[in-house]
Amino acid sequence: MKTPLTVIKKLPAPWILGGKPVTEIEVREPDLGDSLEAEKEANPALQPTAFQVALACQVLVRAGDDTGPFVPAQFKGLKGKQWAVFREAMQEAEKLGEG
Repeated sequence: MKTPLTVIKKLPAPWILGGKPVTEIEVREPDLGDSLEAEKEANPALQPTAFQVALACQVLVRAGDDTGPFVPAQFKGLKGKQWAVFREAMQEAEKLGEG
């Protein structure tokens, strides 16, 4: 099995995760199983943000030194610019598999 491709991004401000500040995230390219698991949490048509957070939980390889598992509740404290970095990283990771 090949190693998943990943994208590493710096957050514009620390994300407090488990009481520790996180300034870097790493996400991997998603597979169909990730989307299926995220759909169990939220319907992408009715709850697009909740679905994206659930998908982020699936593809987040690490947040700083924390390797998860990650749950949607951990994302509630993110600010808009931090979440934008997550979305950008997820979009870039998805494109990695297209090459």
